[in-house]
Amino acid sequence: MKKIIIFAVAGIILIGAGIGGAMFFLKSPEEPMEEEMAEEEMMPKEEDAIYENIHPAFTVNFNDDSPKKFMQVYMVAKFYDMESRDQFKMHIPVVRNNLLMLMSGKNSDELATKEAKEMLRKEALTTAQSVMQEIYGDNLVEDIYFTKLVMQ
Repeated sequence: MKKIIIFAVAGIILIGAGIGGAMFFLKSPEEPMEEEMAEEEMMPKEEDAIYENIHPAFTVNFNDDSPKKFMQVYMVAKFYDMESRDQFKMHIPVVRNNLLMLMSGKNSDELATKEAKEMLRKEALTTAQSVMQEIYGDNLVEDIYFTKLVMQ
């Protein structure tokens, strides 16, 4: 009889240990803290981006002695909410003016390398953001991309 009780107790202990081990390894990860969740919700996701073409394409003449006489650039602006995009669109004439002034100050030799074109793209972003900053007190424009750039 003692053997049966010992085997029963040992069996219960083994079953309990098995269930406890399974619960330990199969439990869901801890819920993130509220602060971490708030930070993640505030960060925009790339798939939420809204892109707006800046029409028409920019065409700028070069005044240097290079065989390249003009540059044509197609641009797209990136936003994370429709309100920012709509505010940007309302002031597109000012943005276009400032971007044309930026690009017309360049010469073809300055823009010969990939790095120089990337620098121009960053300057275009800063220009667009400064217009929005001046009007709304916020940058609004997340990024600017060149979708086509031709120098001839």
